Amino acid sequence: MIKKLLLTGILFLSFSLTAQVTKLKEINDSGTSSSSPANLFVFDGKLYFAADDSSGSNSPGNADLGKELWVTDGTENGTVLLKDLRTGSSSSSPAFFFEYKGKMYFSANETGAGNVLFSSDGTAANTTATGDGFIFNSILFNDIIYYINTSDSNGLYQFDGTTAMRVAGTGAENILGANYTLFNGKFYLYMSLTSDNTNSLTDQTAAQNNVGLELYSFDPGTGNFQLIKDINPGATLESGSNPTDYDPNNSGISNFTVIGNELYFEAMDKLWKTDGTENGTVAIAAADILKGTRELFAFDGKILFEGDVADDSNGDSGGDNLFVYNPTTDALTNITNFTGNSQNHDPSDYAIYDGYVYYRGEEATTTSGHLYRTDGVTTQLITNTIKDIDEVVVYNNKLYFEGDDGTTGNELYTLDPATLSIEKVNFDGVSIYPNPSKNTINISHNLSSKIAFDISDLSGRSVLKGDLVDNTIKHSLNSGVYLLKLSSETITKTQKIVVE
Repeated sequence: MIKKLLLTGILFLSFSLTAQVTKLKEINDSGTSSSSPANLFVFDGKLYFAADDSSGSNSPGNADLGKELWVTDGTENGTVLLKDLRTGSSSSSPAFFFEYKGKMYFSANETGAGNVLFSSDGTAANTTATGDGFIFNSILFNDIIYYINTSDSNGLYQFDGTTAMRVAGTGAENILGANYTLFNGKFYLYMSLTSDNTNSLTDQTAAQNNVGLELYSFDPGTGNFQLIKDINPGATLESGSNPTDYDPNNSGISNFTVIGNELYFEAMDKLWKTDGTENGTVAIAAADILKGTRELFAFDGKILFEGDVADDSNGDSGGDNLFVYNPTTDALTNITNFTGNSQNHDPSDYAIYDGYVYYRGEEATTTSGHLYRTDGVTTQLITNTIKDIDEVVVYNNKLYFEGDDGTTGNELYTLDPATLSIEKVNFDGVSIYPNPSKNTINISHNLSSKIAFDISDLSGRSVLKGDLVDNTIKHSLNSGVYLLKLSSETITKTQKIVVE
C-alpha cells in the first residue's frame, strides 16, 4: 500500500504579516487581571459572551459580579454587561449558546438552582430562566433542538421551545463527552448502549462479545439506535481492585466533521471516515503514518487537523503540526513542520473568513498560542505580540477573540483582516547548493537573523537539525531524497534536496 504524504512539492513558505490587532476593551481594568471572555456567540447583530470584571471597574456600582453575560456591538463604549444572572460575586458562567425560533438560549448557573436554561431577545429585561435544565451541545434538526442531558446519564434529549424530553430509543444510551453530530438525516454518536455493554465480566469469552463506547447512529424517524461499527473490539482486564474482571474496549472517538457524503472523525488516535455503513467505516490509509489526530475542521472540501509524525521506535517526536487531507485525491499534506524549542504547532480554534482559516497556533520557539491563518497551502503568522489566543469568531467582517498582550491580562481583541499586509522578505535571496550533494550543503542568503535548519525524510521524521554555522551544513546522510527546512524570525523555507 502506498501512503501519500505530500509536502507541497518543492517548496513550503510560512509568511509573517503585519496586522493591526486591537484590544476592544479592558473589561477587567485592574493591572494584569483578566476578564477571560469566553463562549463568544453572534445573535441579532451583536456579539454575546461571558466575562469576569472582578475589579468592578466596568460593572454597575463598581462591584465584583463574577463571570456574567456581556454584549458588544464592536465598539469600546458598546461593550457592556448585559445582565448579572447570579447575585453577588458568584459567577453564572453563561455557556452553550444557541439560537432557536428567534431567541438566544444559553445555560447558566442560577442561585439555588444550579445550571439551568435561559432565553433572551438580547435585552436585560427579557433575559430570563426558562425553568428547564441546561442544554449541552445543541443541534437543530427538523425544527427540533437535540442535546445531551448530562443530568440523565448523558442521554439524548429533544426540546421544542416548551418541553424537554428524552428521545425514544432501543436501550439506555450514554453519549460520552457529547461527541455527536448530524449527518445525512441521522445522528452519529460516540456512545454505549446498556443492551450491548456489560462491564466487569469475569468470563473473558463473554466479555469479548461485549461492545464498549463505539460509533452508533440514531434515526429520529424510527427512534432507533444502531451500532455502526465496533472499531476496537474485544475486552481488557481491569487494573486496580478488580484484576480478574474484563471491560469492553473503547475506540476513543471525537471531532466529527462532515465533508460531502462522508463523516470524518478521530478514533484510536487516527483519522477515520464513515458513509453510515459498517463496511464504509474505515481508517484513512494515507494518514496512517500520523498519531495524535485531533482538532478536525472542514475547509474547501478538505480536512484540516493536528497530527504528529513521531517515530515511536526511536523516541523521536515529530511535533503536533497542521495537516490537510484531500478526499478527492486521497493525499495528505503537511502544512507546517515546526522545529525548535517547541516542535508543536498545536492548531485549534478555527474560523473561516474570506478564503482563509484563522486559528490559534504555536511558534517553533514558544508554547504561547498566537493568531495564524492558512489557505490550505501556506501558513501566515498574523501577530506574535498577542498570545493565549482562544475562541476565534467572525462578526461584522472582523475577527474577535480572547488574547493577552502580556500586560493587561486576557481580554477581548479584534482584527480587521482588510488591514493585513505581508512583510516584504526577499525569498529569492536564499539559495541552497549543490543539489544533489554528498557531505556538504551550502546556504547563500541575505538575512541578518540566526537561521536554524532541520532535515527530514519524506515521512516527516527529522534526521538532522541545528543552527546554521558558516552557512554550511555538514552531514553523513544515506543516499536519498530529503526535505531541508530553514527557519529565521521572518521566513521559513523548505526545499527538497537529494543526497548522493
